[in-house]
Amino acid sequence: MGILHLLVLLAAVWAVAALGFLRRKVKAYGKRTLFSKPAGDARQGIRYAFIQGMAPWAKESVMMNLPSYGAGMAFHAGVFTAFALLLAALLGLTLPGSVLVLARVLTLAGACFSGRVAGSLLHAVGLPELVTESEEDYRALALLLAREPALLGQYRQRLADNRATAPLFDTSGFTRDIETAYERMWQHWRNGEPAASF
Repeated sequence: MGILHLLVLLAAVWAVAALGFLRRKVKAYGKRTLFSKPAGDARQGIRYAFIQGMAPWAKESVMMNLPSYGAGMAFHAGVFTAFALLLAALLGLTLPGSVLVLARVLTLAGACFSGRVAGSLLHAVGLPELVTESEEDYRALALLLAREPALLGQYRQRLADNRATAPLFDTSGFTRDIETAYERMWQHWRNGEPAASF
């Protein structure tokens, strides 16, 4: 088990212990007087709260602030996806190659963080032509890829081929490089040398 797996497991144990502690604190308040009689099945209420109750038409506040609702749903979807991928990593599972091959990104370069990150990743994986410079170019390339499956297939194949050689997928090499960088920075500091690029 690597250090990352150990830290994740320790974090999970800590989270469970913290939830248990909070539960004990809540129970310490004792029983509250209920002024209304419980009705219905509690399990059905929980299912409703996490499924039907999350639907836009079930929330009065959604129409008043639709962007916030969409952002919240995207955030929670990302959290659950991250947990699923983390669980798969801890269990030693790997994603099918077809999932990675089907992944494709078309981005618009600009001042926003997501555009810069996506552009950097596309250059690193050897697909710089999928980075567009204007909204018109972005729209035109998106329509081109949608209308020409053969061209899209070529990009998929290039992505699949580059997985074996692109530095983006070389996690072991990246780990070695960053560890070497840390060691050099540490030596610079120990020798009293000024900070310098390398």
